[in-house]
Amino acid sequence: MCDQPIGNSMQMLSTTFAHLGVPEKQAMLERLAVTLQRNARWAAEQGDEGLEMVMGSVGQALASVATDLASNDAELAQDVVTRALSLMTTFHALHPDYPIGPVLHS
Repeated sequence: MCDQPIGNSMQMLSTTFAHLGVPEKQAMLERLAVTLQRNARWAAEQGDEGLEMVMGSVGQALASVATDLASNDAELAQDVVTRALSLMTTFHALHPDYPIGPVLHS
């Protein structure tokens, strides 16, 4: 387990994200969208309708604007990444039994 506080990890990721090129930013935003949508489906299976609705909506919205966001508004894109990661942190805190493992192509 990581001994670094979550806030520091998010700040480091945010700083790293700021230095990525547009294609890499777009790929990260798209991957976050897919992850949010996948986790929303799992939350629904667990009966957590509120988290399903929020994560599903954010994931769907992010998927639809990832290209424009990565290309046109780097500061907003960086903020969206931070907030998406916060949402995923909440998800894992509420559902610690979520199976974590390599999921590269789902």
